[in-house]
Amino acid sequence: MKGRPVKSSHAFRSLLPGGISLAVAALVIAPSVPLHAMQERDKARQEEQGRGREPGRGEAEPRPGAEPRGETPSRPQGQAPAPGRPQGQAPAPGRPQGQAPNSGRPQGQAPAPGRPQGQAPVGHALPSAGPRENLSRPFAGPGVTVSRTPNGGQVFRGPGGAVREVRTPGGAVVHFAPNGMRRVEVARPDGRVVFANGNGRGGFIQRPFMVGNQAFVQRTFVEHGVISVRVYRPWVYGGVTFNVYAPTRFYRPSFYAWTYHPWGQPVYYQWGWGGRPWYGYYGGYYRPYPVYASPVFWLTDFMVAATFEAAYQENLDNGIAPPPPTASYDSDGMTPEVKQAIADEVSRQLAQQQQQQQQQAAGVAAPAPSGPPPLFADNVSRIFLVTGSTVAYDHGREIHLSEGDVLRLNGAPAPGATYADVELMASAHRVLPKGSTVSVSLTDLQDMQNQMEANLDKGLDQLQTSQGQGGLPPLPPSDLGSTRAPFASAVQPDPAATSELSQAAQEANGADQMLGQAPATAPQAVPARTVTLGMGEAEVQSILGAPREVANLGARKIEVFQDLKVTFTNGRVTDIQ
Repeated sequence: MKGRPVKSSHAFRSLLPGGISLAVAALVIAPSVPLHAMQERDKARQEEQGRGREPGRGEAEPRPGAEPRGETPSRPQGQAPAPGRPQGQAPAPGRPQGQAPNSGRPQGQAPAPGRPQGQAPVGHALPSAGPRENLSRPFAGPGVTVSRTPNGGQVFRGPGGAVREVRTPGGAVVHFAPNGMRRVEVARPDGRVVFANGNGRGGFIQRPFMVGNQAFVQRTFVEHGVISVRVYRPWVYGGVTFNVYAPTRFYRPSFYAWTYHPWGQPVYYQWGWGGRPWYGYYGGYYRPYPVYASPVFWLTDFMVAATFEAAYQENLDNGIAPPPPTASYDSDGMTPEVKQAIADEVSRQLAQQQQQQQQQAAGVAAPAPSGPPPLFADNVSRIFLVTGSTVAYDHGREIHLSEGDVLRLNGAPAPGATYADVELMASAHRVLPKGSTVSVSLTDLQDMQNQMEANLDKGLDQLQTSQGQGGLPPLPPSDLGSTRAPFASAVQPDPAATSELSQAAQEANGADQMLGQAPATAPQAVPARTVTLGMGEAEVQSILGAPREVANLGARKIEVFQDLKVTFTNGRVTDIQ
C-alpha cells in the first residue's frame, strides 16, 4: 500500500466510547518537515471463484404514505446464533456451515473494486492511527506536515492543507475530524484523560480501575446534561491495546433464548420516527423493516436508528452540517442484503453476551485477556457500522467514512497489524463503489464494535420495558429481570465530569490563535526518524536522545522521552506511547 495512514478522529466522538490506547508498530517523528511516505508493500493475490449468496429477503420500509414493498425480514432458525438466514435456507455456496453469511472476499480471492491486484492483504502492519488515550504520540501520515508555532505549539496538516491536529503549549491536544468536528484531549496527572467536544458540553472522562486482579477502564459520558457510565477491558495483542466493551449487567437465559426465536406472527411496530429531523435526513439511505419476524430484526433497526440519531444530534450540537447521504436504500445504500448482514452481526453479539452470562451464572471468572481480542478471535467475518466521521485509506489515498457506512472484515488481521483491509458494503456518500476495499485502523474498528454493543444493550433494555406494548409480544414473567456483572459495584460516575469537560475545552482555546501563527507547510524536507517495535535501547536513544525519566522493573524498563514513553522488555521495544 502506498502512503501512510493518518489517525482517525473517530475515537473522540462524545457519544462514541472508543478512544483506545494504541502501542504503535511504527512511529514517525519529523518536527517541522513533511513526514515520509510509507514504502509500497505489495503481495500477489491469486484469484479464486467468488462465493455466491442469495440476497436477504428483508425489504426496507417504503417512504411514509407509500404502500409497503417487499417481504418480511427472514425468519431465524430457532435458537441458532445466526438468525439472519431464512428458516431452512442452506448456507451460501462455498461457505462452511456456521460461518457468517456475506463473508465477502477471502484472503486470496480477486480484489474488490477500489484496490488493485497485488495490494497488501487483510491485517498488514500499517502505521499507528495516532494517539488515543495518552498525549505522547504525535500525529503522522502520508503528506502530513507539522509546523512549530512561536509559543512552542505544533500544528499538523494533511496533504491538502487541512488541519488534523493542534498541540498547545499547555498540553491540550485538539483533533479535527474530516467533517470539521473538534475533539479536545487533556491528560490529568492522576491518570484520567478528558475527551471533550470542541464546545465542552459533551464527551467523557476516562480512568482505569481494578477489581481484584482484573483491570478495567471506566468512561463517564455526558450527553445533554445526562451522565452515564460504560466499562471496558483493556486487551493487549500484537503490541496494540484494545479497550473491549464489557456489559455491566446480563439478562436471564430464557430472555436470550426468546431473542433468538421467531415470533409467532409478524409484528408491526411503529417507531415514531416519521417526524424527527434525523429520520428525514437519512431517510433516502435507510428504511426500517415494515414488519418483524423476530427480535433480532427489531434490535437491528434499533441499533441503526440509534447510530443515526446520535450522529445527527452531535453534528447539530457542534454546528456541523454535512450534506445528506446520496446513496439510496433500494440500490447502493443500506439495502436488504446489507441489513441482513447487520442482523447476523447482532445475532453474533447476542450469542457472545449469552455466553458471558452463562459463565457468570456458573461462577466462572472472565478469562484474563490473552490471544486475539474478541473483535477477531474466531477468524470469521465481522460487520461494522461506522458511527461518525472517520479516516480510511484507499491505496494510501485518504478517504472519509461517515455515520451509517457499513464495513465487513473478512478474517483476522496478522498479529502486530494496526490496520486491516475491510470491504465497503454501503457508503452513505458514495466515497467509493460498493464492494471496494479500504484500510481502517483496528482501534477504529474496535470503537465501532463497542458502540454497536452499547446500543444492543440499550435495545435489550427497551425490549424488556416495552414488551407487550406497541405490538411487541409479551414476555413470560420468568424472562424478565437482569443481574449485575461482578465488577458493576465498583463503577461510579465521575461527579465533576460536566465541569471537567468545560475546563478541557477552555484549555484548548488557544488552538485557533496557533493556526494563524503556524505556516501552512514546512520550509524544507528533513528525513524522518522512525522508532519501531523490536528496536534495542541504544538504537532508540540514538533517535530520541537521552530519556528524561527511567523506571527499571526487572526485565521490563520504561524510558520517558520528550514526546514518547517507550517500554523495553529484555532490552527490546515492546510498547510505544
